[in-house]
Amino acid sequence: MSKKLPRRARKIDSFIGPDSTLSGDIFSKRSLCIEGVVEGNVFADGTVILGKTAYISGSIEAHSASISGEVKGSVIAKDYVKLTSSCTVLGDIHAANFITDEGSVFNGKCYMTAGHEPEEVEDEK
Repeated sequence: MSKKLPRRARKIDSFIGPDSTLSGDIFSKRSLCIEGVVEGNVFADGTVILGKTAYISGSIEAHSASISGEVKGSVIAKDYVKLTSSCTVLGDIHAANFITDEGSVFNGKCYMTAGHEPEEVEDEK
């Protein structure tokens, strides 16, 4: 792990390998690294780290998230969401801090919040 990641992200408690495919929601009390395919939502009290080979078809809710693979769904983090140059995120992001590397693909809206859903705002005409 990179020393640039927060201490919380350096310790991985669960790992889903690149040859694994999971259908259904995942709940983790700690940090989680995913290199495989998840068809469902991911909920973690720690950091979710998605490797380059990861594919998530569902939402992610975590303390923080570092994404190098592909996500088709929203990402909600209490602290930060980091998009690396190899990632694709097709969905909205809600986070207190947003970091993106050059070359990342992000198609959605970004809400700079404390990880909570934004309040509905009526469009002014």
